[in-house]
Amino acid sequence: MEDNKIIYIDISKDYDRQFLVDKEEGQYLGHPDSVLLDDGTIYTFYPKGHGKGPIVMKKSMDGGSTWSNRLTTPASWNDSQETPTIYLIEKPDGRKRLELISGLPRDPGGFKTAYSEDGGETWTEFEHYFEGLHALVAHASLTRLKKTDGSWDYKWMGIFHDDEYNNWKTYLSFDEEGKECWSTPKRLLEAYDNIEKYAGLCEIEVIRSPKGDQLALLARAQHKRTNAMIAFSDDEGVSWTPPREMCNYLMGERHKAEYDPISGRLLITFREIIRRDKEDFYNWVAGDWCAWVGTYDDLVNNRPGQYFIKLMEDFTPTLRSGDCGYAGNVVLSDGTFVLTSYGYWDEKYDKPYIMTVRLKLDEIDNGISIA
Repeated sequence: MEDNKIIYIDISKDYDRQFLVDKEEGQYLGHPDSVLLDDGTIYTFYPKGHGKGPIVMKKSMDGGSTWSNRLTTPASWNDSQETPTIYLIEKPDGRKRLELISGLPRDPGGFKTAYSEDGGETWTEFEHYFEGLHALVAHASLTRLKKTDGSWDYKWMGIFHDDEYNNWKTYLSFDEEGKECWSTPKRLLEAYDNIEKYAGLCEIEVIRSPKGDQLALLARAQHKRTNAMIAFSDDEGVSWTPPREMCNYLMGERHKAEYDPISGRLLITFREIIRRDKEDFYNWVAGDWCAWVGTYDDLVNNRPGQYFIKLMEDFTPTLRSGDCGYAGNVVLSDGTFVLTSYGYWDEKYDKPYIMTVRLKLDEIDNGISIA
C-alpha cells in the first residue's frame, strides 16, 4: 500500500549535473530518445518540432558531458511524423544493429524504420511497414523475448498505440538473408479493452524482472481518470494481468526505465502529472521532469519506492504547463545515469531545448543535493 516513506529530492538547481545538448533560436526541439553502444558512445535523436519534424542526431563520447554537432542524416528522416525511438539489438549473425523507428499517425499509417550496422556512422533510408494503423510513439518499447527454455530468442516485441487508445504489438525477427521482418500487428491488451479505453492507456514501457522470467508494462493514462497503470506477463507478453493503477509517485507520461548496474534498483524517468482532484478529471497539471527510484519488487507490490527526484524544472507558458519529460535513459557501467530530455528549461526563453542530466544513485544515497 502507498505510504509517505518515499524521499523527495530536488537536483534541479544542481547545475553541475546539467549539460546542454542542443538549442536553436526560434525552433522547438523535443521528444528525444537515446541509446548506449558497447564502446560507451551515446547517440540521441529528436525531432525539430512537437512530436514531428526532421530528426536530429547527435552523439557523445564522454558519457553525456559534451555532445557533437548535428550529424548528417538520410533525406527521408526529414519527413518524420512522430517522435523517434532508438534501440540496440543483436542479429542472429552476431552483428549489432541500431534500429530507429518513427510512427505514422496520419495516412497512410504504419511505421518506418532505418538502421545502422556500423555503430551509427552510416544509416539506411526509412522503410515503411503496415499501412492502415495510425501508429503513435512507435515503438514506445522494443523488448527482446525469450524461448520457452529461458534462452534468448532473436525476436523482439514492439509496442505502439493508435488514436483510439488501442495498443498494438508487432514482432521483429530476421530472415535467412538477415532482412528484418515485422509481424502483422495484433492487440496487446484486447482482453482489457474497457480499462484501456477508460484510462486512455498508451506509450507503454516494458521492464524485464531481475530474474528474467516476468515482464511488466508501465502505461501512460492519457485521460487522467486514473493514475498511470501497470500489468505483468509470465508468458513473454502473450497475456497480461489486468492493468491496475500505480502509486502517485509514478503518475506521469512516457516512462523510461533502466536498472542501476551497481545496486540493482530501477530508475524510471517521466513527465510528472499532478492530479489535483481525483474526482475532477479536468483538474490536473503537467509538472516537471522527474524520476522514480525503487525496486522491481516495489512495482509488484505497489509500494511507493525509495526516491522521487525532480531532475529539472519546466517553465512551459501554458495552462497545463509541463511540456517536457520524454527522455532518453541510459546507464553507464559505473552506474552513471545519462538522462536526456526536452523542455522549457528557461523561463526567459520561449522554446524547448535539449538537456542532459547525469547522476549516480550512490550520490543520492549519500545525501548529495537532497532538498
